[in-house]
Amino acid sequence: MEFFHLKTFHGTTLFFCSEERTLKHSTEKQASYIDVVIAQSAENPAFFIIAPINIGEDVERIRPEENVLFKDRFFVFETGFQNNNQLSLLSLEEKKFFSADPFGNLAFNRDESREWEVFSLFPYQTALEEKSAKIFGDINNFILNKNNIEKTIHEISLSNKNIRVELFNLFARSLNTTRRRIFSKILTTAFLNLPDENYFNILEIINHIPHAEWVHRALLELAQWNVRRNSRSIRKAAGEYDFLGYGHIRDRGNGIYWGSVILGIAREAIESRKDIALLATARDEGIYFLEWIAHHRVIGIKDFFIYTNDNTDGSDALLKVLAENGEITWINNTGNHIPGINMQYKAYNHALTTLPEILDFRWCAVVDIDEAILPSQGSKNSIAPIISARDEQGVDCFSLNWRVYYPNSHLTWSSGLSAERFIEGDKHPLVKSIFKTNLFNYSYAHHPECSYSGRIYATVDGNIYSQNQTTNEDLNFTQTPTEWAHVCHYHLRSFEEYIWKFSRGENDGKGVIKNKHFRYNNPAIFDLFAQTFKVEGKSPASRLSEDIHTEMRRLLEIPGVSEAMQDIISKYHTASAVFVEESLQSMSADDRIDSNTKQTWENLCSSWRQERLQKGTNT
Repeated sequence: MEFFHLKTFHGTTLFFCSEERTLKHSTEKQASYIDVVIAQSAENPAFFIIAPINIGEDVERIRPEENVLFKDRFFVFETGFQNNNQLSLLSLEEKKFFSADPFGNLAFNRDESREWEVFSLFPYQTALEEKSAKIFGDINNFILNKNNIEKTIHEISLSNKNIRVELFNLFARSLNTTRRRIFSKILTTAFLNLPDENYFNILEIINHIPHAEWVHRALLELAQWNVRRNSRSIRKAAGEYDFLGYGHIRDRGNGIYWGSVILGIAREAIESRKDIALLATARDEGIYFLEWIAHHRVIGIKDFFIYTNDNTDGSDALLKVLAENGEITWINNTGNHIPGINMQYKAYNHALTTLPEILDFRWCAVVDIDEAILPSQGSKNSIAPIISARDEQGVDCFSLNWRVYYPNSHLTWSSGLSAERFIEGDKHPLVKSIFKTNLFNYSYAHHPECSYSGRIYATVDGNIYSQNQTTNEDLNFTQTPTEWAHVCHYHLRSFEEYIWKFSRGENDGKGVIKNKHFRYNNPAIFDLFAQTFKVEGKSPASRLSEDIHTEMRRLLEIPGVSEAMQDIISKYHTASAVFVEESLQSMSADDRIDSNTKQTWENLCSSWRQERLQKGTNT
């Protein structure tokens, strides 16, 4: 096996930056730079491996969010062309060119080879230490056997334990769609037919992942569920899964990342039997559950996976009754309140890596309780023709624009529908997404991602996102409002409900806040409501009102639902009264808020008191 330095079109040399744990290119070697070599396999010269020479120490079993020892150190490419010692490098599966820009950055997503995608090889003169040479030999074995999946798994299980999971990452990222499905079936079969040689080989790999027990447990449960397809309508995402709520677990190099790759691939093999389910997170939003469920039932979504944590509004009793009667699947997401945990991230990651039941649905929509999908009249107010069209198009995920609804001069909550009480305001570029459930292993609030393979993203109207626009930021937005469907975002609602939204004790990055009080991090929230309170308009969503009311009446007839709702409403009235007064105190003491907004807020509070008095607290 020969070793080389890689030089870019700009005359710079490739290095590994130990501080940032990323590849860089530069004319000078900095203190934090480690030499990188290209190892050319004699048996298969089409493949090149980029790796820093210093492999590092064995993996420590430490907190997963702190574990950076797994950061990418190996990359496998095939040559795009070779000419006069110059070459281009292509990623194995996506056939994207490796590129070096003039500013020292590297990219892995170029569609064609131009100047920045051309590299040169120069022989590496220094002999590698025995340990590093052995590791390169292990990687070469992986390359030689990559078309024999079971043999590859065996070779990886026998490799140096310090790089075992990294080799698995190379393997996973080199699989095309067909071979990945073969491997996912091997994974689920291995954990069903114990003992099995594949099972022990896979176990050897995942045992070197921090907190490996969650991966083992999830694979075992997935295999068993896939045979029986029995579902539990009440589940718990206990505190032992809190680590899934760390915001940066998606970064390659984190221990949990590797587990999500294995589980993501395993889940690809699962064949769905139903069309679409809705995934949501909630906290103290019981007054909206029946309307939210009824609305989505009307447009054709019949199944719901609802994660909640630390409810204090009585909604646990309602969710329990609904789940026991087969109306929803309720996952109690209350954990150990570890600082830094985002409960929404935890819920999404738990659902898309460990929850088998959601895989029974080909499509999954992630929608919050203050949001409602509204298909166009051209789609007959139904989600069915929309997902059929995107199925036929072959996309993996499609996005729908927000349309933000305004208060329509409402001061207090009432039992009327949101679609009847509020009016459509801005057409917002932010999107929500509907995606193929078994092709994504985590999600943000606005779109999902797959950490080991590229996916095809589009708008609900069928406009494909180009590959270089599917970054975290770009995919959240679309410049043209979607027409086939959009999401009604009831961000404001009435004065009282708007304040309730900022008083539910949501996560602030320091752990779950259990003591509910009015709080905010931006004084602009007061100005936003003051400016939109009296805006007039219409509600396109109101065309569904009659059908939504009918479905809500059905839900209320379920034994225990009406009683639970009455308890939720009573608790809401008591708590919201306190929060409104707190908002006035907070606003008055904040020097960043202008005098006009303060006066408007004081007037709103005064009008709210009068309306509450007229209605009575039990209304």
